[in-house]
Amino acid sequence: MGRFLIDVPAGSTLSGGNYKYDFIRIEPVKAMTKEEFGAEVDGFESKLRSAVNEKTEQSMLLKSVQPENRTRIFAAWSANFSIYQISIFGYRWINGSRFLFQKEVAGDKQEQGILRMQEALSRLSSPADTDISADPGYCFAGGFIANPHWRNEETSLDIDIAGHPDVFLSVWIYPLASSKHDRPLLERMGGMVQFLGNLVTSVRVLRKGDRQVGPYPGQEHLASAPGSNGMRGHAFVWETQGDGTLDTPAIKIELTTGYRDGKGNQQKTSLTDKEAMKLWDDVLGSFRLRPVRDPAPTAQ
Repeated sequence: MGRFLIDVPAGSTLSGGNYKYDFIRIEPVKAMTKEEFGAEVDGFESKLRSAVNEKTEQSMLLKSVQPENRTRIFAAWSANFSIYQISIFGYRWINGSRFLFQKEVAGDKQEQGILRMQEALSRLSSPADTDISADPGYCFAGGFIANPHWRNEETSLDIDIAGHPDVFLSVWIYPLASSKHDRPLLERMGGMVQFLGNLVTSVRVLRKGDRQVGPYPGQEHLASAPGSNGMRGHAFVWETQGDGTLDTPAIKIELTTGYRDGKGNQQKTSLTDKEAMKLWDDVLGSFRLRPVRDPAPTAQ
């Protein structure tokens, strides 16, 4: 995920994720043939070309670029009444997978937006799910963008823990400017306790305090609390707010047990306090920067 690794029990599955690279939103990867890809891209271009901007009374499509036969880039007004914001769409097909990137730019930044989109697509590959690249770059579900230089990168994902249908792990990695730092986790949790008043008597704090994970100083708060039907669940959280630089992002990791099923009913937790804390320590302790080899020198 992004430039990081985390270990989870074998058989655990990714149940959702959102990814941004260099302010580019990455849509879920879709499996399709090259012919299906061509039909989708041609249809999208035709739709943009035939749509009319109410302000300019001209086509919504501003520019269409084809760097090579598996890549298409479109610039279009973001809305049919806008002349101030442009959407850049980047399509690429690799070995049976369709990738779709989208980026918003100001109306006078069209060419820069197209160039940044073209650069991101040119660095894209589609590794197997079991492959962990040794090259520096940004990992997302179904794809990899090779780049030794950190960009403005965001990742959020949920993982269903194998063997425990009521347990899932959530991870957020995002840039956070120093000026935007919130109060520390434990200080905020203390304020929440005061807000809950008498309700807090049913919450059991299993552990809290400072916790360093690898090179990242942070804080954790581990609690057990009853749900609406009286069954108890766990809410564990650790976070670091980073240093406000691209390569020292803010990171938040949560483990939840007793989660509701697809019908909204709270499930009985499958883990005791001791088992939940053991799982938490194993998973959180494994979080680390993905080791990579030095990038090959490039010619001037």
